Amino acid sequence: MRLGLGQNIKKAKGFSLLEVLVVLVIIAMSVKMVSYTFDDAEAEELEKQALRVYRVINLASEFAVLNQIELGFHLDKNILEFLVFDGEKWAVFDAEALYEPITFGKEYKVNLNIEDLSWSQDNLLEQANWRELMGTSDDESLLELKKLKVPQVLILSSGEVSAFQLSVELADSASEEASYFIEGEFIAPVNLRVEPAS
Repeated sequence: MRLGLGQNIKKAKGFSLLEVLVVLVIIAMSVKMVSYTFDDAEAEELEKQALRVYRVINLASEFAVLNQIELGFHLDKNILEFLVFDGEKWAVFDAEALYEPITFGKEYKVNLNIEDLSWSQDNLLEQANWRELMGTSDDESLLELKKLKVPQVLILSSGEVSAFQLSVELADSASEEASYFIEGEFIAPVNLRVEPAS
């Protein structure tokens, strides 16, 4: 009886190689599942942000046409702000909560390109004179305008939109998520294009 008990104790001393490998496989699979969950959440948030901006810009264009007002937007330090021309100057557009400034977190890289776009040469707004648009003609007034916030992109009551490309992507350069491009060519609505990760 004692001999049998001693043998059982000897067998229970360690794990077999197979048991250790099974545990390692389970741990590796768990880590991968957690990693995929984080990646999916980041990709979903990125898509939500891009869709939100795309929809709000198109709604702003509809609002400008229906209410016969001139709108625009300005991007600075990851904050996209909508502006309205009140007949004399550009002011923050706060008529509705929908058009409140959109702040992108540090996890996003947002870039507004308004130059050297292949479709911009056909856009008549690219040749527009700011003095005429603002109703100013003297240099002193123009200097004052430069101090004020002016839109980088125009959204006019005629339905026209100045040429732009707004890109939204994750700031982490190592991430392999898609990039979203919101593009205004000449007339609303603006377009949304997704470029898959390479």
